[in-house]
Amino acid sequence: MSRVWTVKTLTVELQRSFDRFWPRIVLEGEVGQIQVPRSGHCYFQLREGDTTLGGVMWKTAWQGSRFRPEVGQRVRCTGKLGLFGGKVQLYTNVLEPAGEGWLQQEIRARTERLRRDGLLDPGRKRALPRFPRVVGVATSADGAAIADFLRVSGERFPAARILVAGCKVQGPEAPASVVRALELLWEHGGCEVIVVTRGGGSKEDLLAFMDETLARAIASSPVPVVSAVGHEIDTTLADLVADAVAPTPSAAANVVFPDRRELARWLADLEGRASGAVGRAIDHRRQRVDGLSRRLRHPRERVARGRSDLQQLRGRLERAVWRGLDQRRDRLAGLAGRLDSLSPLRVLQRGYAVARRAEGALVTDAASVAPGDRLTLTLARGALDVVVEGTGRS
Repeated sequence: MSRVWTVKTLTVELQRSFDRFWPRIVLEGEVGQIQVPRSGHCYFQLREGDTTLGGVMWKTAWQGSRFRPEVGQRVRCTGKLGLFGGKVQLYTNVLEPAGEGWLQQEIRARTERLRRDGLLDPGRKRALPRFPRVVGVATSADGAAIADFLRVSGERFPAARILVAGCKVQGPEAPASVVRALELLWEHGGCEVIVVTRGGGSKEDLLAFMDETLARAIASSPVPVVSAVGHEIDTTLADLVADAVAPTPSAAANVVFPDRRELARWLADLEGRASGAVGRAIDHRRQRVDGLSRRLRHPRERVARGRSDLQQLRGRLERAVWRGLDQRRDRLAGLAGRLDSLSPLRVLQRGYAVARRAEGALVTDAASVAPGDRLTLTLARGALDVVVEGTGRS
């Protein structure tokens, strides 16, 4: 007949077997979870595919170890096996790195694919709107993250409208849930910027935001996206492809919304500068108008001045005309004198006569006439009709 064991006796026997057959064991695996509560002990989980094994490193050993493993990292643990709560557990004295784990390799491969497709290029990052009127938030609807975001946004810029699309932010279903929340906010059509956020957590808690499909959905968003998951020491794929990154939900609200107090001071300063500029412009134009008014004259003054100018011009014109007439008169008299001195009448006055035939032809040679020819002699005063009786030869 088979022996009947009690839970306690079996547990004691198993522990004896561990101590006898595995008094010291060196185990390698990938860190799945790691927590250090206030007690100071380090609790972690080793995994290999779907198989997991819990481990613990007591406070003294943990504080004496320089190595601080991360989720996804492959480690080598030295210790012994034991039972706790009915489960096998590895009590670790020495914890050291043992190469790169599968998760780290996979995240590196995802990052490289995103980089190859240009989704990590800083040049594709878009600027956030300065004064957003509608902001979408994809996060857990009942978590502390949305409460922090709403509190800070209400303090900074209460005029904005905030649309919350609830989704899971942890666990295997979280990536698809966040993508659906993003699609819902896109379909609404009024969001000017979207915030994807959750509260802090362990690296395992943030694995949802290491999902490549989610990262590509964020990169394809028609409006800018702010990633605010985890803390400053954590960088997720969502952070790498987002247009802006904030370490916490509260910090995301500071990034997205302007401070109304700073805005009021800025507007007051702008109003003061605008008022000063307007005042200076008015003073400048007033001075210009004063200068122009001093240069302006009453129409009567301008008419009187015009008359005076016209009278002066008339006097100058009359004097010029008379000078021209005098000059022409003097010139005409000179020409008349010269003409008079050349006139035949002047010669006739000295006792000479001009002989012409009856038909009017001049007679200048005595040989051209014969006795009995009739001639007309023109004297200085009057004329004589004569008959040639004879000619003399010179």
